[in-house]
Amino acid sequence: MPRSYSLGKRADAVAATRRRIVDAALELYQEQGVAATTMQEVARRADVAPGTVANHFGSADAIAAEAGQRLLTDLRLPPTAIFDGVDGVAERIRILARELAGFYRRSEPWIMIWQREPGGLAAWSGVEQRFYREFDLLVRAAIGSLAADPETVAVTAAVLIPPVVGAIQATGRTGEAAADLVASVLVAWLATRSQT
Repeated sequence: MPRSYSLGKRADAVAATRRRIVDAALELYQEQGVAATTMQEVARRADVAPGTVANHFGSADAIAAEAGQRLLTDLRLPPTAIFDGVDGVAERIRILARELAGFYRRSEPWIMIWQREPGGLAAWSGVEQRFYREFDLLVRAAIGSLAADPETVAVTAAVLIPPVVGAIQATGRTGEAAADLVASVLVAWLATRSQT
């Protein structure tokens, strides 16, 4: 009698193996960086054969790309739904600044890995593009009708990026206090933009 075969069980097993490989890669990235991590090391950490890693991903860049996408999802960049029911640019900017400060705090170890990799991470370019797309949507949703002005969008985004918030935190402020300060500066500046 032939063995019964369940396509669903096979798909679950494949997904579980991919998850283990990505988990192993992320652990190694934290320990030694992305560029220094080999597929063989990932296979050892995931407790699978090197051929299994190659079959699932094909290259170290493919592992890094999937790991980066999952990482961005797990770090939870705030959705535009944070503005649901919130009237006024000032309040939306305050909410966004605080939500981003929390995201940056969760992302800090990964931001440091990104910064110390030589020449950046080509494999994470898709992750970077996704981050900036979602970040742009958040900024535009926060500033509402002012999003029609490209300069207003550009300045608002520039003030909300991690180096600015981090520089303010370096003066001894908490992430929340830095976010509040960034918000107050932006709200004052945005008020001048709405008058022009």
